[in-house]
Amino acid sequence: MSDERNPPQPPGEGGISDSVANKLTSSTDVVTQFGTVRLCWSDETLYNVVLGPFEPEDRRCTVRRFLPTHAEGQALVASFLRYFSGQPTEFEMSLPEGIGNDLQRAVWKSLTAIEYGAYETYGQMAVRMGLPENRARLVGNAAAQNPLPIIYPCHRVVSPTGALTGYSAGPHWKKALLQLEGVPVQHERVRVS
Repeated sequence: MSDERNPPQPPGEGGISDSVANKLTSSTDVVTQFGTVRLCWSDETLYNVVLGPFEPEDRRCTVRRFLPTHAEGQALVASFLRYFSGQPTEFEMSLPEGIGNDLQRAVWKSLTAIEYGAYETYGQMAVRMGLPENRARLVGNAAAQNPLPIIYPCHRVVSPTGALTGYSAGPHWKKALLQLEGVPVQHERVRVS
């Protein structure tokens, strides 16, 4: 709902919205072989990673738009370029203050324990976090609200059947990211043991 104080914001270029709780001061587009990944900044803090429409194309990964002037931002952009070139990458970034509730933040932080090229089910993740396996849906809902996908790799969590469900950017992005990391995907599923 909008009014004069909060007019509706048009989507950004390429169908990607830049709106992040009125904190956005700039954004960086990383154009990948799967589509555009927009990094949304407030000063020197990254608040959101938005995966744009899935548009696979044989192209070199490049940066378009604003390149951060601060060293941490440049290092983060370089990490995204490495990641999308297929190199195992660990992202070094703390969750910004003020985003997510305690449970969401615990789930997002727990995602970083799933290594590049690995995955687990929502139930396995719940158990690893000290919750009963039947709290898988709670974990999945929190993971779906992750504002920093790839950095906090929610694409590495799958359904109990191995189906590629529950990814905010859609199953095509989830499949592409898992395959980029070397995970075999057959019939839109990974093997669950």
